[in-house]
Amino acid sequence: MKINIDVDSKYEDIGVDIHVPSLTPEVEKIISLMRMMDMQIAVRKGEETVLLDVGEILYIEAVERNTFIYTEKETYESSLKLYEFEQQLSEKDFIRISKQSILNLRKVKSLRSDINRKIRVTLVNDEQIIVSRMYSDELRNRLGVK
Repeated sequence: MKINIDVDSKYEDIGVDIHVPSLTPEVEKIISLMRMMDMQIAVRKGEETVLLDVGEILYIEAVERNTFIYTEKETYESSLKLYEFEQQLSEKDFIRISKQSILNLRKVKSLRSDINRKIRVTLVNDEQIIVSRMYSDELRNRLGVK
């Protein structure tokens, strides 16, 4: 891979050109990471690639080497790993809630204590997910709940 950087005050904004012989999973991954910086991610729905606003995401889950992105109405897939999403979205109100999941804190409707110090979170679409006890204290701290 060849990277060229042209720094000049004549440019008003950042621009990126990608020149490739074909659209590979690696190229899609690079595009996804760049779009996340702009608060959009490239995800797949069947054979179609969709640009998804990060604010629409309820949570992200890793299941058997696949990463799924859940919104109120749709489920998408991504080639990015969960830790890559976590790195990019940690400052954008997303938090790890288990080894398999990352939650958008802006989509939390309510919390309820569950067995073994776990937390049952109800999302704005009334779906419920479990926060493991390892991450429950951090969730409470981020939400300002005791």
